[in-house]
Amino acid sequence: MSGGSAIALASAVAILSAVVWFDRRVLADLAGTSDRDLRYFDRTVWALIIVLSFPIGPMMYLLYGKGPGRLR
Repeated sequence: MSGGSAIALASAVAILSAVVWFDRRVLADLAGTSDRDLRYFDRTVWALIIVLSFPIGPMMYLLYGKGPGRLR
């Protein structure tokens, strides 16, 4: 493996690790949020939005799913 491809691989692994970490944190927050505190969608729909539309999905959940002033 050449130096350039090793750096590219390391960068890809680092980015993927950050994506997985952020998704897990947001999904853990979703799991800890009561049903009455969720807005617009139910828990299953929010989980799909979070997982399938990174990075917009987790940000949408944090801004709109819990409502203003409910971020922990």
